[in-house]
Amino acid sequence: MTTQQSITSVHRNPVTLLDAEWARMNYSPRVLRTVNSWGIGTTPFTSLDELLRVAGFRGAKCDSIADQVLARLVRRAATDQLAARIVLQRVVPPMMAIAHRRGRLRATGFDDAIGMVLSHAWEVIRTYPITRRPTKIAVNIVRDIEYFAFVRAERRRPMHESLNVEHDAMLGARSADLMNHEDPYGSPLTDSNAEIELAFLLKSARAHDVSAKSLAVLEALTHQSLDEFAAEHSVTRRTARSWLNDAANELRVRTQCAA
Repeated sequence: MTTQQSITSVHRNPVTLLDAEWARMNYSPRVLRTVNSWGIGTTPFTSLDELLRVAGFRGAKCDSIADQVLARLVRRAATDQLAARIVLQRVVPPMMAIAHRRGRLRATGFDDAIGMVLSHAWEVIRTYPITRRPTKIAVNIVRDIEYFAFVRAERRRPMHESLNVEHDAMLGARSADLMNHEDPYGSPLTDSNAEIELAFLLKSARAHDVSAKSLAVLEALTHQSLDEFAAEHSVTRRTARSWLNDAANELRVRTQCAA
């Protein structure tokens, strides 16, 4: 139940990493013992693919039973990384569809679009308001991902604003800005421990094929403050912080996917 056949560019594509990780997890006795301890199925699952199907993977758009299963996973995903990873796999097909559609509208194409999708997917899943939106969960998650990845960013970007990747690769900002940054969900974007250095984050970004735009922004945080970075690009501090948020979120998701 992987998405390999749907990928047009497979060389170290983040979705390829997702598929490889899922293949390792799918029949893992340790993983299945954990999942079956949740009491979701009437009988033990023999693979994670079985759980995906019960949760509505590639099934009918409106399935109340699948929604109930997915709701249990989403509630657990708020504090459980394995549950969040299963929910992420559940919405891979529509995320791929978004990336293909949005990629056709972007000069950088599918790879950049799927990077943006994944950079927001993890947080959307782990912060999904299941109490307020208990039905059509998969559809709502996917809509939220597309909104945060594309719609919101476009709405708040000034018409004159652009990020030239080749130029930005020469920029930087002090690591303190990254370490102290908070994302829109109100939690620290990265570990505030001062021992975690920006050089390590950049090394991880390069190793996990973070998109060119995100890598440029992260590299930009080595010798300029956020205010200096914003001034150089003639954007507000809020916009500069948004770029940083997107870049760091993508790095976090891609390193989690490759773990």
